[in-house]
Amino acid sequence: MDISLPRGPQEKWGIMRHNVSTKVHTNNLNILNSLIFVCTALTSTSSAAADEAVSVRSSMSWYTYGSILQPVEDSPANPDNTVLQLDNQTGGIDIRPDIRAMSGALKIIARPQLKMQVSKAIVGGKDRPERPKSSGRWIESYGLLTASDKVQVSFGLQNYQWGAAESLNPSNRIFHENIDGKGLLYTVEGRNIGRVNISWTKRINSVLMSETEKAKDVSLFRAEETFQTKALMKHEINWNNGADYVGVVYGAPETGDSWFGEYFNLSLLDGLSFYADAAHQKNSEAWYPVFEASPQAPNQQVVQLRQSKISDGKFYTLAVVGLRYSFEGGSDLRLEYISNDAGWSIEESQRAVLALNLKSPLQVADYPKNLQRILKPGLEYRGKSFALISWRIPDVFDVKDFVIYARTLRSVVDGSATYYGSTEYSFGSASTLIFSAYATQGTTDSDLRGVASSVITAGIRQDF
Repeated sequence: MDISLPRGPQEKWGIMRHNVSTKVHTNNLNILNSLIFVCTALTSTSSAAADEAVSVRSSMSWYTYGSILQPVEDSPANPDNTVLQLDNQTGGIDIRPDIRAMSGALKIIARPQLKMQVSKAIVGGKDRPERPKSSGRWIESYGLLTASDKVQVSFGLQNYQWGAAESLNPSNRIFHENIDGKGLLYTVEGRNIGRVNISWTKRINSVLMSETEKAKDVSLFRAEETFQTKALMKHEINWNNGADYVGVVYGAPETGDSWFGEYFNLSLLDGLSFYADAAHQKNSEAWYPVFEASPQAPNQQVVQLRQSKISDGKFYTLAVVGLRYSFEGGSDLRLEYISNDAGWSIEESQRAVLALNLKSPLQVADYPKNLQRILKPGLEYRGKSFALISWRIPDVFDVKDFVIYARTLRSVVDGSATYYGSTEYSFGSASTLIFSAYATQGTTDSDLRGVASSVITAGIRQDF
């Protein structure tokens, strides 16, 4: 599914921290950043070879598509599409060049994206005029220096993740991707990262990584958040020709609470593997709906979205465990379970609906602020536990290059669900027909109902 929700106001927010904790985590961050800087400085001398031949390879994918979106009409966040004014009909093109230049040990990767589309929204039952729109951005743009057979250094806008899970990568707190928004037109938003990869031996490697500055046009993960430099170190041991591995991660933001995590993948039987990925952090910076006295009527209570668990001293774990079976014909079946300690409870989800009650004079004043905090609470998944099943089948019915993919994500707590299916059929030398459908199920206060009831997308991709 490809839905762009309005982004929350980028207002500054500040929470008083214990000075000792802030100093410790800032020192940890400085140490990691210093290591990356030192490694870059030490290895840069090896790139001084002059008159190296330059080779350039390029390709491009051109998508021409149309989509139809049906909003959840009774959503308290977007009643009759009058608040978010989501586009019901969209047609456009999406052009994605991929340029890679190499000179000796240096490689430059550039992946821009240009989009042009025309869309129309139905607001309050009335058609709005068509709106043309064009935009451009960099998906990735970075340099990679192979300093030796053991060290690689990269810097720039890039996407770097790990682990076997399909639904999310919890131990990587620089990226906050989840499966529910991924579709045929989806792209991961890169981050401005300095990274050093060190291969100590064939089986042991380390990664030092720092997000150095905010990437342009990256969607907010948490409403009203301000950018902080983050850094992490990751150590991994692998065996079975890299198919099996176990890794540990430690990271810290510029200020605030650090996190640690672990991930692994183990082959159990021929074609069957077991994997997990987890992160653990003290306190939660997410927004939560809480009751408090109304400033307008102190004897009455209203619901506000607050960072009520930012200093509660508890450890919160976000984890995914899964089984994957790869069939001989290439089909891939996955079962995953997601546990999210920091997620909202049923009671908190019900309170969130009260916070968006436009019929209450006491709630109306804070509606815009509460709405943004509900849409961007700072949680990969808003609820506490979920189950995922997905199945990818290539060459369906023995038709070459015909691929079907289907998945469903279900809340274990309230039974709400999302359903997604897609097909791809390649023909000719460089053309692929694409089709996808997405739907949600549940009450308006459930974990997965959201603001979109269904989305259908169809188009063609041409590769050059």
